[in-house]
Amino acid sequence: MSGLTRNSSDPPPYFYDLNPEQQKNWMKTTRRMEKNEQLRAEYPPFQSPSNLTVLHLHHYSSIETVEELISMARATHIYTIDTESQVINKVAKGALVQIQFIHSIHESILVLIEMSYLPNQDSLLFNKIKELCSIIFHDENTKTTCGPFENEFKNFYSYGLFERGKVKNAINLQDHFSDWYNKSASITHPTRESREKQTSWSLQDAIKIAFQQFLDKNETVNKWRCGLDFKLNTWKRKLFSKNHYNANEEKEKRILMIKYAVADCTAVTKLYFMIYPSDSSIRTSYETPTTASTNITLNIDDLSDISEEEEPEILMPRFDKQPEILIPQLDKEPQILMPQFDKPPQILIPKLDEQNYLTIETTEEEMNELNTQQQQQNYQNLKNKERKT
Repeated sequence: MSGLTRNSSDPPPYFYDLNPEQQKNWMKTTRRMEKNEQLRAEYPPFQSPSNLTVLHLHHYSSIETVEELISMARATHIYTIDTESQVINKVAKGALVQIQFIHSIHESILVLIEMSYLPNQDSLLFNKIKELCSIIFHDENTKTTCGPFENEFKNFYSYGLFERGKVKNAINLQDHFSDWYNKSASITHPTRESREKQTSWSLQDAIKIAFQQFLDKNETVNKWRCGLDFKLNTWKRKLFSKNHYNANEEKEKRILMIKYAVADCTAVTKLYFMIYPSDSSIRTSYETPTTASTNITLNIDDLSDISEEEEPEILMPRFDKQPEILIPQLDKEPQILMPQFDKPPQILIPKLDEQNYLTIETTEEEMNELNTQQQQQNYQNLKNKERKT
C-alpha cells in the first residue's frame, strides 16, 4: 500500500509559509517517502519468518506468562532488539521495545513491551518484567541491534525497567554488515553500490542489497504510545480515524504498526544469520506459552500518511489486577493475531504520576431515597410502640 502523497519537486503552497528549518524537515521526510515508494515498486516485500509468535507485555499481562518467558530466556542466548520512540513537545519518549528470542533460524518468539502501559513499579508484575529484561541483557547473551545499543535505549531509562551502564556482547549489525559488504565477493545485485568503508547502512538498504527485498519504512514516524494491543482498548477512542471515529481505521492502523515493528526486528535477525551462518544451526528446546488466541482479519486500503508532526501525550490508565493474557500466534507469512473481548474492563483515568484510587460517592438522589426509607422506618417504629402501650 502506497503512502506517498507528497512530491519534493512540487511542494504544496503551505511549504513556502514554513521557516527554513521546517522546510528542511519537510523535504527530508518527503524524499524518504519517495525512496520508500520507489523501492516498493522495484522489489518484492520483505518476508518475516513463518514460525513466529508475537506477545505483548503491559499491565494486563499475567504473572504466569512472564514467568514462562523468564524460563525461556534462561535457555535462550541470542536476541534481536529494536525500539520505537515518539516525539512529544520536541522530546523523544521511549514507547515500544521489540525483543526477539531466537530459538532457531526458523522459529522464535517476539515480545513487544508497551512502555506507556507498564504496571506500577511497586507491583509484582513490574518486577517480573524487569527480571525478564535483566536475564535477556545478561553479559553472556548476544544482543543484536541495528545501530549502537546505547542509542536504542537512551529514551527508556526513565521507566525503571532497564539498568544504565555498558552492555557487553552487544552487536551493532550496521558495522558488521559494512564489513561483510566490503569483503564479500558474492554480491549479485545488478548495481553494486559504492560505499566508503566506514559508511553506515540503513536497515532498508541492507535488506535491499542482501536479499533484493523491500523493507517498508512507511510507519517509522508514528504515535507509538497509542497502545497497540487490542486488549488495551485504546482503539475505542479516536486517534487515527481521518474524520469521525472509525473502529476499523483505529484497528487497521495498529495492525500496520505491529507488522512494521515485527518486520524491523526480524529483518535484523535475517541479516544476522546471513553474516553469521554458523549460528543458523542453533536449537533451543522449550514450549511456547499455551494460551488462547483469536484471529482477526481486516481490510487495509486507506490509511493516513506518515506525519512528522509532534503528537500530544496520551495519559495511560494503570491497573493492579491483571487478567490472563491472550497470546497471538503468527502463521506462515506472519499475520498479527489480536485478542477480542466482549466486555471491556473498567477504565480508571489517572492523574499523572499519582496512584489511582476509585472513589464511590452517594448521589443526591440516593441520599433522598435513604432519608425517605429512614423516615418510613421511624414512623413504623413509633406505630409499633403505640400499639404496645
